[in-house]
Amino acid sequence: MGATAPARTAGRMAMGLPCGRRSPRGRERWYVLRVPEGRERTLCEKLKHLVPESLLKDAFALYKERWMKRGGTWFLEPVVMYRGYAFAISSDAAGLAKALAGLTLPVELAGTEARSWAPLSDAAAAWYARMADSRHVIRSSTAVIVDGVLRVTEGPLVGQEARISKIDRHRRTCRVTVEDADGGFSEQAPIDVPFKS
Repeated sequence: MGATAPARTAGRMAMGLPCGRRSPRGRERWYVLRVPEGRERTLCEKLKHLVPESLLKDAFALYKERWMKRGGTWFLEPVVMYRGYAFAISSDAAGLAKALAGLTLPVELAGTEARSWAPLSDAAAAWYARMADSRHVIRSSTAVIVDGVLRVTEGPLVGQEARISKIDRHRRTCRVTVEDADGGFSEQAPIDVPFKS
């Protein structure tokens, strides 16, 4: 996939995700699903069995690892990134919306206030796809800061140092720029920086 100039996005979705422009049927895009909180994963599994693959290539909730501390010990725990939302990959949003409307499951395509079922921006979808593993979890990265220069040594953030704008070593998180168009969109990602000189 070659690098191209970022296309101007068409706004923001309810949860702050950047919205892309609609495209003709046939092009695979990521769409946001509104679901009841706590049922993200189970409803996605049901959708994959009930909706034909021609309309739904995949449905999943995005997770990210979060550093937690209990009893003086740090550990990683996967948490849903967007509670009450999941993602669907489809090349026919209108067909998918019609199929979802025919189900008794509490699932609907989300969009912006101006329109329904708007796709996620291509830049954000590509970043999430690159960052998440096969289980749709963004794993923690490890980095060092030497002479004020950040170098990510392992994890999904390797090579993305220029995108990292803020690091909270205490909470083991960082702010990553996902796309620069329309005021930019950034995401919080897990990172451990055990060494700083």
